[in-house]
Amino acid sequence: MKSHRRRKKRGDSQTVIAEQAAAYGVTLPKELSAAERYLSPNDIGKILDITGEAVKQWIYHRRLPAVKLANGYWKIRVSDFEAFLKARHDIGRRRILVTDTPEGTPGDVLQAIEKLGHQAICAHNYADGLLKCLDQHPALLILNFSAKEVEQWKLAEKVRSTKALRNVPILLLASAELSEADTEQALRLEAQGFLKRPVAVETLVQEIQRILSRTL
Repeated sequence: MKSHRRRKKRGDSQTVIAEQAAAYGVTLPKELSAAERYLSPNDIGKILDITGEAVKQWIYHRRLPAVKLANGYWKIRVSDFEAFLKARHDIGRRRILVTDTPEGTPGDVLQAIEKLGHQAICAHNYADGLLKCLDQHPALLILNFSAKEVEQWKLAEKVRSTKALRNVPILLLASAELSEADTEQALRLEAQGFLKRPVAVETLVQEIQRILSRTL
């Protein structure tokens, strides 16, 4: 006589969880039963494209809350998994301070920062920029230069002479090529990069990634 095992039918619920986890936000589908509110290390491994053993290391180091069953298997509550993912996302999220041009904050710069998942902080003048640098401690300072710009150099000088800020990397964006004197100034202030506007968003993304990768 054949024994028939009753299997739980999860439907697309795990797919939903995987898609939302990829965006660092897991919202528990209402149709899930209490038993399905938990994931195994292997389930999480599939969602994040890593091994179940790697997930267990997070459990062993108490970074990911989990419950060990009598049979030795681990189960992780979906809400704990969501909180863990959010914490990982926030750690990787960087604050980037961008100074305005006379026309306002360039949209391509904001798009590039948003595309990388970082936070853009806009400064409207020298005083605003210095205050926000001291308050926010940005991971990168993007200075937008226009013709005969003075305040941007003044801000860069102040950042480099302030102990708490002197290691903040600086990326220069300008509407024209830098003069020989400006180039020497940029080198003296240890600017990490220079781009001439207009610039493609993808080029900005690559340059921001290159600079931040040196400070992670």
